[in-house]
Parts: sequence; C-alpha cells; structure tokens
Amino acid sequence: MGLFLFSSENSFQKAFNHLSQASIQHKSLFQPAVLEEAAALLTEPNGLVKLFKYSHLFDGAGVFTGKPWENVKKLNPVLVRGTLHAGGIMATAEALSNLRILAIARGDYHHPEMTAFEATDFLTRVMALNLDLLLMRETEENRVLQLYKDKQASEILGFIADHCFSPLVFQNLYQEVDNLAVQRPIVTDKILKLIASAKRLAGGLEEADSSLSLYENAVYSPADLAAHSSIENYQEKLSTSNDLQLIREANQLLSSMNQTGLVSPFHVLFLLYINKERKDLLPAMLCVDETARENLRVNLPFVSSLIDSSVTMKTRRSIYGLIRLLQRDIFTGEFTKEIEKLNTVPLHCGVKNKLAEVHKITDIHTIRSLLLSEIVSVLGQPLGIGQGFNPTCQSTRALSYWSQKEPVMLLKMFTSFLEDGKVTMNFEGNSLTSDLLPHLSMDDTDNIDTVSLLLIPHLDAIYFEMLKAAKGRGQDPHKWINPAFHLKGIWTQFSDSYSDFEFTAKFLKYYHPANNPTVNAGLPQPAGITIYNHSGQPLGAHAVLIQRVGHDQSGCLRVYFYNPNNDSLQVWGNSIKTSVTGNGEKEGESSLPFEDFLHCLYAFHYPVPD
Repeated sequence: MGLFLFSSENSFQKAFNHLSQASIQHKSLFQPAVLEEAAALLTEPNGLVKLFKYSHLFDGAGVFTGKPWENVKKLNPVLVRGTLHAGGIMATAEALSNLRILAIARGDYHHPEMTAFEATDFLTRVMALNLDLLLMRETEENRVLQLYKDKQASEILGFIADHCFSPLVFQNLYQEVDNLAVQRPIVTDKILKLIASAKRLAGGLEEADSSLSLYENAVYSPADLAAHSSIENYQEKLSTSNDLQLIREANQLLSSMNQTGLVSPFHVLFLLYINKERKDLLPAMLCVDETARENLRVNLPFVSSLIDSSVTMKTRRSIYGLIRLLQRDIFTGEFTKEIEKLNTVPLHCGVKNKLAEVHKITDIHTIRSLLLSEIVSVLGQPLGIGQGFNPTCQSTRALSYWSQKEPVMLLKMFTSFLEDGKVTMNFEGNSLTSDLLPHLSMDDTDNIDTVSLLLIPHLDAIYFEMLKAAKGRGQDPHKWINPAFHLKGIWTQFSDSYSDFEFTAKFLKYYHPANNPTVNAGLPQPAGITIYNHSGQPLGAHAVLIQRVGHDQSGCLRVYFYNPNNDSLQVWGNSIKTSVTGNGEKEGESSLPFEDFLHCLYAFHYPVPD
C-alpha cells in the first residue's frame, strides 16, 4: 500500500482531484501540478495507458480551462508537431489534449462540440502530417536534426495509431512497408512492427484484397501448410506430408521471401527440418537461379553445416541473406574457410561484453549463431547494410564496399577483430590501431546489424584519425582518406566542387557512358553528396557508393547508388526525389536521373587518365 501511495499515478490522481474540486476562478492555480505529474507519468512504462483512463474527464476537471486547448473547434492538426517538440508543460498539455480527442473518437467521451467522426478526422490528419515521427524513418533530416531522439512524441502518436483506426493511416502504413521492404534492409524489425501495427489498425478485418496482404502473409502464413498450422504443430505436419506437398511448401516459402525480403518462423522450422531429413529439398527453398543451384551443389556440406550453426528463430532473417549469398560468385575455398573460422575463433572480452550489453546474450553457442548469421546477411545483402540513426555513413559505406568487392578481406578483418578486439589500418606510413583511439558512442543500436555494431565504432575511430591527419591541405581530405580507408580498388584521382573548376566536365567525362562506355567496370566507387531538405536547404554531406550508370526502361540515364541510410526514398530539395524501385533499380539500390545526381554531388573519384 505504501508503494502505491507514492506512485506517479497516485500523485497524478491527487493533483487531478484537487483540480476537479477547484472553482473556475482557481483552476489555474492547480493546473501546473496536474501537468507536472502528467509529464512524469509520460516518462514511465504504460504512462500513456494510465493517463488515457482519465482522458474523458479532462475537460470537466478544467485541465484546459483558459489554455489554448480549451476550445476543440480551434485546434489545428498542423500545430501538434511543433507543440510536442516544444517540450515541457506545453508538450504535456498537447499530449493530454490528443488523448482527450482519442477518447472522443473512440466513443468513450461524448463532447458537445466535436463528434467521434470529427475527432477521428482530426487524429488522422495529425498522424498523416507526422508519419515520419510515427514511423521514425531513417532519413538524413531525422538523423541530422535528431528527431529520432524525440521518443515521447513518437510514443504518443504510436499510442493514438494503435487505438484509432483510419483507412488513410492504414494506407500510409502500407506505403511505408512497401517502400522499406523493396529496399531489402538486413534489419527488418521496423518493417515487422509496421505490419503488426497495420494488422492492429485494421481491427482484425480480413480483407481479401488488402494492400498489405502480401506482407502479412509473408510474416504469418507464407505457404499452404504454414497457413493451416501453428508454430507448435508445423513440424509434425511436415513429417506427415508427401513429396509433392513438401516441394510446393518449399517453393512457396522461397517465393514469399523473394517477393518481400521477410522471413517468418515457419521458414526456420521448414529449413531446419529439410536440412536434417530432406537435403534434396534445399534447392527448392534456397535457390532462385542457376548460379545458386550450382553453388549449393558444389558446397552442400558447407551450406548444410552453416544452416545448423547459424539458423535459429532469433537469427531467422539470415535465411534471406543466405538465399542472396548463394547467388554470388564468391564461393572459393578461402571464402568458406574464413566463414568456418567463426565457429572456433577465440572471442575477445570486448566483443562478448558488447553483445551482452546490446543483445543480452552471454551463451557462447548463441553468440556464435548470431555472428555467423549476421555475416551471412552482410555478405548476401551488401546493399542492405544500414547506418540506422548513427552518423556513420563513411564506415557503413566501407562495409558495403568490402562485402561487394573484397568479401574475403572483410571476413579476415571480422575474424581478426573478434579475436583481438581491434582494427588496424595504415595511413601515409602511420599505423592506426582502433583500440588506442577515442570512440564515439552509437546512439542507435536497434537499426543496425551485429557486424556493424561491432566493427563500425572501430572503423569510425580510424576514419576520424585519418580525417584529422588530412585536414588543412587545401582540398577535400577524402581525396587521401578514401583510398587508404577502403584499402583496395579506389580510383586515385579526385575532384570536389569547391576546388576544381572542371568538376562537372570531369564527372561527365568519366561517368557518362557516352564518354566512358566502360565506366561500370570500375564501380562501385565512393562519392560525396550534399543532402537537402524539402525546402532545398543543405543539411550536410553524406557518403554513398556509385554502383553503376545506365538507362532505365524509359531511356532516362540514371546514376544507381548505395545509400548507407536504409530509408533511401527521400526528397533532396525541391523536385529531386530519389527512387528505390520502378526505374531499373536492383535490390537495395537508389537512383536519380544523371543531372539530378550531379546537382547533389560534391566529390568523386576517377581513374588515372590514359
């Protein structure tokens, strides 16, 4: 009882009761205490749930008396975002006002001046205007302005979305799922949460033509047997199925992953079952082309062992990575040997501590499975490696570059790091060792893969040391940093728009296919772009990889690039909008028309002229 008396909810209730009993003339004296106690509740788990229980009483008690939120007819959805961002008592009052409108929309509170329909329309507009906060999209603007840190605003919008179905918001959620999934990020947690949110928002409605059915099926019922099974009895059904049923199930499971990039628990159970009982069915589930089939045939014992060692319910997203890995022509004896080392390499205490801190795992077998599965994803999906909300585009880009062009070198670096807890590189004759350099903390560990989690802080430490050494030379320091930092294969010539009057001419000479028909043979190559917001104001520099240059199906010449920011469908000022699908993009690529890309470009490498 004593604990309850001193709980935040009890304190709020006491302040709320005092306000309720106060006369109209004295309401203003008691409002600050209510808002202060509400602000404290908003920082606690389930605080919104507790406050929502009182929402139908806010008006009667006088929470908004004499305040801008008093007259619901004067409320403007456009102003909600700014008020939530203002922080303090203003943001708290805005949160309570929106909870009151949610109560009206749900029919819990019959307001004399706002109908449930009007309340729903108001909240729909609020959510549509603030979808980036609701979904915390990994745009450069969110990262630069650190909007992702405003978790309270995001949580309030999420609470409203979970309790107020709107067809418009549902459609927006579908569009967001589609935009993210088509980019094939390694980390799919956000997509899975969006699908679950959309399912809740739809109120359990079963619509045969639901726009989200493709994604919902991929997660909850990706194949015939899976659709009529529970997780608990699925394996039993598999053991009693005939060859035709199993082959059909394998094909459907593969098709589901191939279409969406998503992996369900059913995929895990099926793969583990056939890997143990029916290895002859592995091609039906893992191979989408002849290269994959040949790689699997030649390396069947290795792949089978890899599945045993790495695939669990918690590492299931790596199954998609394995599918894409089998499509790559990189299976050599040295390659497989380096992956197998991950099963036996001694793990540095720093590695184990980091995994215990972030993933809460200490069991060595679980750690090995995680490391194996994540390197499979990184090697299978080089363009799916993302920086999350961390300002680490340089190092994230390097991981993608190595995965694409030097996979064995990346494996050796990773294995060495796991054992020694450090990365060593040379810069102009000086050896730089990451464990001796200062590290910046990673703000976001939720939206990055485990390889990035471990390597990026060390790579970033080396990158900043190189940056320090190369400053003050009268030209962009990346002229010297990029070849050293990427280790191999970077074109040595360099141009930046600030110091080279021939910048545009050189890019046209070396990257336009009409002038250099073999440009793609030397790609990918690092480049620097300037990111702009919707108004055309520069947000800062960003690192990308130019993957290739070519014409899309309509004949438009485009630059296809890797963006370390996994949410690459962005507006880069005025009419420049990046594309991620529909314009000839390969999986994980972004693209812009050649001239638009050149407008944003500020630095690039080119080969030594003949």
